[in-house]
Amino acid sequence: MVIGRLNILAAGVCLGIILAFSGPQGAAAQGAGITATTGEIQVAHWNGRRHNHWRTREEYRYERQLRRQRQLRRQQRALRQQRALRRQQLRQTYKQTRQAPPKWVPSEDSKDPVQIIVSLPEQRLTVYQGDKPLVTSRVSSGKVGYSTPSGVFSILGKKRHHRSNIYSGAPMPYMQRLTWSGIALHESNSVPNHPASHGCVRMPGGFAGQLFNFTQKGIHVVVANETVVPTEISHETLFQPAAPAVKPADPVETTEVVEGATDTETETAPEAKPVSMSEETVADTPKRSKSPVRILVTRRTGREQLIEIQELLEELAFDPGEADGYMGPATAKSIMRFQTTYSLPVNGLVSDAFITKLYQKSGRGVPANGHLYVRQDFNPVMDAPVFISGGERSLGAHLYTAMHFEDGATETRWLTVTLTKGSGINSHDKREKSAETGEDGTVPAASTANEALSRIEIPGDVRQRISEMLTPGSSLAITNDGISRETTPKGSDFVVLMQ
Repeated sequence: MVIGRLNILAAGVCLGIILAFSGPQGAAAQGAGITATTGEIQVAHWNGRRHNHWRTREEYRYERQLRRQRQLRRQQRALRQQRALRRQQLRQTYKQTRQAPPKWVPSEDSKDPVQIIVSLPEQRLTVYQGDKPLVTSRVSSGKVGYSTPSGVFSILGKKRHHRSNIYSGAPMPYMQRLTWSGIALHESNSVPNHPASHGCVRMPGGFAGQLFNFTQKGIHVVVANETVVPTEISHETLFQPAAPAVKPADPVETTEVVEGATDTETETAPEAKPVSMSEETVADTPKRSKSPVRILVTRRTGREQLIEIQELLEELAFDPGEADGYMGPATAKSIMRFQTTYSLPVNGLVSDAFITKLYQKSGRGVPANGHLYVRQDFNPVMDAPVFISGGERSLGAHLYTAMHFEDGATETRWLTVTLTKGSGINSHDKREKSAETGEDGTVPAASTANEALSRIEIPGDVRQRISEMLTPGSSLAITNDGISRETTPKGSDFVVLMQ
């Protein structure tokens, strides 16, 4: 009987519950999760342990925030592991490159000058002593948008520990500067044997240190758009060493007292005794500098021509002011005075008629169309006008290097390298290339190394002075494009750009 009553009670409770949730208000309360007593908002949450555990909305947001934080920490941990693995790989690569630098070929005690040639198409650097290759190594030049300039450079400075002042202090160990605008040879951990740098020439570890210790400041570095090697050349117009001129000693004037003469009567000896070369009274023979001489021959620009015009006007007493190559008011007034004097159109312009009349009146003949510059120890020494035959045909770009010769020698060997524009790895630099076209519309080929020498006429006194200055390792550069923007007034050699 008791059991029957319990069953009836349980059935009643169940029926009450069913009726409470079967109505409209009960269904709404069940769907929204609102309790009948407190009206508190609740959200079902699965915590992995209970199937029907209820959490408030604040608790659910807190749990979601914790999950996001744990996920972020896992991502950061994975990123740190990837970076550590990358650093380990770089260290292994760096050790491998330093442990296996390229082998150097013995130079057989050669005294010929050292020259570095970088081939952009091959991404290879080769060190030559004379015409003998000593070592070659892979390099990485500038990538697209940061092309390594091609041409003839010199090592302007060296620094074992250097940081870039352009790219946020990036390390550049064993830096050897080529230009003052930021191009250099230096060591890098990333030398993938294809263009990858921001303009410099990267070298692998180990080799960069060896090259740094081997080279000296001032040696030539040729960056070529093609594969080139130095070849021997012989030409009658190439400079040959000559002994520096000896300044004659001042004649020694002696007086001799004649017997019986008074104190005021003296007689000058008829001839001075010849003085031996070993005596200290004779001027010493000038010593030849050991630094190489850098010579550049190029077509004359407007500034060089205007400087000579100012000098000629000064000789003719027309007072053009300072011969600085700039058309200032004083120069313009001087030109107008000259035009008035010799019945030319008075406009103050440098016309062909004005130039012809000026050179005629000064006795100079035809104006020069080329110019020669000489530097030594990164400083200007002299310059002079020269004549270039063959019309407007390009001279090309050539570098001639004098080999070793002993003191007192009168002959030396020369090696040459010829460069071209716009080929190889830098072909993506779409620059305009000016060239004179022939009557048939074709562009004449540039002169070869021998033809360029034959087309240049250098005054005899200038040639003699350069021959007296010539030292082993001196070089002659010929270009059709004038002095480049990378050639500074002081502190650099001549830079021939081939972009």
